Amino acid sequence: MKRLKSGVINTLSFVKTADYTSNDFSITLEKIVGSGYLTLENLEDNRNLDVCSDFISLNVDLITNELDGGEYFLYLTHGTSTQKYLANIEKGQFANRDSAGIYGDTVILTDSPE
Repeated sequence: MKRLKSGVINTLSFVKTADYTSNDFSITLEKIVGSGYLTLENLEDNRNLDVCSDFISLNVDLITNELDGGEYFLYLTHGTSTQKYLANIEKGQFANRDSAGIYGDTVILTDSPE
């Protein structure tokens, strides 16, 4: 499962296959339950398909492109080849409101860090 965080640029790594000959990828995120859909095209490997690397890494901008949190199908497309992954987008953050800073009896899920 790929993990992404809303509100940041995420870098995801994928195993490089022999058919990755051009540095042009697209990623589609499709929400599993509910509605949510995003396609990012013309993504380039951060390592420029380095022959010494067994992986590619792609930046997924979730600052400009906003999605709800939850589980998504992630489709990585290169040419006519598509690979399917599970992805989780974390949108909320847990905040502990204990004044002593050690333990608390309340945990709050917020949209933004405190």
